[in-house]
Amino acid sequence: MLRKVILGLTAATVLGCAFAATASASTVRLYMNEGDAFAVLGHSCGGIKQEVFVRGFGSNGYPTGTAHLETKCGGSGRGGGYKVTTYTASASLEWTWFGETRSYSAGAASFEPIPAEDGYGDKLYNVGSAAYLETGTPPLQPPAAPSNITASVGLYEAGTSEYLRMTVGWTEAAETAGLVKYSTITATPVGSTAPVLTTTTSSNYFSYAYLAPVEPNTKYRITVTNADSEGTSEPSAPIEVTSPNSDGEVPKEHPYDTCTINHGKITLTPGLTETPALQSITVSGELSGCEGRNVPESGKYTVKEKSTEEWACAQLQSASAEPTTTTGTLTVKWLPLEEGTSKGTLTVPVSETAISGVTGSLKGGPFQTAVPMNASSIFESFTGASMCGIPQGRKAVIKPVRVGYFSTSEVQFH
Repeated sequence: MLRKVILGLTAATVLGCAFAATASASTVRLYMNEGDAFAVLGHSCGGIKQEVFVRGFGSNGYPTGTAHLETKCGGSGRGGGYKVTTYTASASLEWTWFGETRSYSAGAASFEPIPAEDGYGDKLYNVGSAAYLETGTPPLQPPAAPSNITASVGLYEAGTSEYLRMTVGWTEAAETAGLVKYSTITATPVGSTAPVLTTTTSSNYFSYAYLAPVEPNTKYRITVTNADSEGTSEPSAPIEVTSPNSDGEVPKEHPYDTCTINHGKITLTPGLTETPALQSITVSGELSGCEGRNVPESGKYTVKEKSTEEWACAQLQSASAEPTTTTGTLTVKWLPLEEGTSKGTLTVPVSETAISGVTGSLKGGPFQTAVPMNASSIFESFTGASMCGIPQGRKAVIKPVRVGYFSTSEVQFH
């Protein structure tokens, strides 16, 4: 599907200059995103020097190229002993039509530029070691619609007032998750004259939002859209949620504590290829929409675990009855910070198939004794999973699958 070239007024207002680009020709110098360059090189002393070379347009139409990265550290007298250490690395890149790093893979790369022009008048060329994109009428594509939409309504207290508030969470499409500028959440009453509720996040840092005030005893249909520099996604598949009864009363206590939204990122090291290898697994997650006697409103956590056997690409399509990982070490930092930190264990399986959820326990912070925790189901999507183990390009370079995104059903603390 061709991407939308002209964006609506609302999106343009929020994104400002990033959305001002149209089909008119413009020239952009191409770099590797600084954060990604540091991730590949592992060092940055006074900045990272980049030599970038175009390599034509990829199979999906986007500009591609390679980057040679270099930084020099030391040479500062006492501390550096006048000794200079030069660090170098290289990477293959793919850019958006606005020069943003869309994807990359570290490793040996060719630095012979391949100028190109596509059927839309877009041109790639080099001037020395500087790469440029001159756009004509590029085939812009908005991001895919968000998925795994969740919503709940609870009684929220602000000072001496109380009102019903809706918490909505979602998962961004893995391919464009890092490019999303903002998300728009809309809750439309069904069969009611109550006002439509909508809000817009300011960045892609959060994958949840709050809507208020919610009318009691009202059914809402919820959708979410994502927007990046190339356009706005289609609305997500709608879900429906009904607020509490007409008097607005919501139970403030459950027989157990809950967090309605749990989502985050999974990182595999060294990553999955067709060659089996042991994997180190890092899970970075966020809990929100939490209610109960002990659990704070939200928190951020990390889990560290390892595979107990060597994994290859086929692992992503495996629905093993038991997760083949060690028990993960869990650390939860609750918000606000004065709520403290909880530590414990959490086992997170790794697969894109329908698999069982997560189980573990934690103690500390708001929990004085060890408390079991679990979510009955988990949904995962890994960047590049469909191409895992398949040679790409003439040199048969295979990109390891390293990053995935997940969300779970309600987390319960018993």
